Amino acid sequence: MISSLDTRIAFFGGAANTAAVEAIVKLLNGGFDVVVATHDPREAPALRNAGAVFVSDRMEALTGCQVVITSLRTSAEVENLYLGSSGLLELMDAGTYAIDVSMSSPRLARELQAVAAVSDIEVLDAPIVNLGDHEQPVAFIGGRPETQDDLAPLFPYLAPVVMPQKEAGGGQLAAAVCIIALAGSLMGAVEGMALARIAGLSDKDALNVLASTSGGSRALVNYIPQVISHDYSGHISVSTFLDELDVALDCADELEVTMPMTETAYQLFELLQAVGGEELNIQALALLYEDEQTCADHGLDWALADEMGFDDFDDDTGFDSIMGPDANGRRRGHGGSDNRHGGPPSIDGFFSRN
Repeated sequence: MISSLDTRIAFFGGAANTAAVEAIVKLLNGGFDVVVATHDPREAPALRNAGAVFVSDRMEALTGCQVVITSLRTSAEVENLYLGSSGLLELMDAGTYAIDVSMSSPRLARELQAVAAVSDIEVLDAPIVNLGDHEQPVAFIGGRPETQDDLAPLFPYLAPVVMPQKEAGGGQLAAAVCIIALAGSLMGAVEGMALARIAGLSDKDALNVLASTSGGSRALVNYIPQVISHDYSGHISVSTFLDELDVALDCADELEVTMPMTETAYQLFELLQAVGGEELNIQALALLYEDEQTCADHGLDWALADEMGFDDFDDDTGFDSIMGPDANGRRRGHGGSDNRHGGPPSIDGFFSRN
């Protein structure tokens, strides 16, 4: 039985996911013994203030540990941690558990759970999704029902809302669905407001128009007021969202489904990152519709887009010069030469006509 009296937890971080860090802090405050093995520097202050013990050796972290919780940025990082040289599934004791709260591929989640079962280790995929400053985090739990029952005492610490899924990879699939829907609704809200502003409609009138129809959405409510006030802060950076969109598109690839809207979203956010917006929050997508000076006021440099090859767009092949994965194993430009849907126009098309 999992309880704070006799359960030691090892945390392997690195994603700088605010919701995941908050979950670990809640476990510490709830009396659980938590040791931190790897982490992003941004995660350290909150974990240290909550009393976490930091160690640098992987085996030291796993010694006497009943549960491992992992939170990483990409599927490649998750795969390397669990299945790479001296991976967790090689080092963990039989009869122990792992909960991966990263957003990663459903295929990888299924593979991890199958490989772990050979060594009598149980793994759950449990991505924690927090898509808005005004929303509660949601943990989607995928894996064997028996394993979910065993670890259920930990779930309230992971997120205020827990949604069990029926099978391995189900948590990751649910998270991908959410990310795809957010990308589309945010793009629609931002583009609708951009057209209204360029046409001379006041922000208030444009909001009222959208809110009075099905054109309204939670993305409109959560993000457009910040766009209007030119506030591009928040807890979902452009860089993080690109990682999540990458996983969502991997899910589609596994199912051999084309996602033209999501591919376009990926290209737009990658462009925003290329010109210096990687640490801005995702509503900064609206800057693509602003004049060059407004972009510069918020740290964007369009010359960087030329240097990265984003102006080398071809209607049939997309951004030819940004093919191949980046250093983190993330695809660069879903709109490359194998893109089935084309992509956005050259960067000049993003500037407002105001």
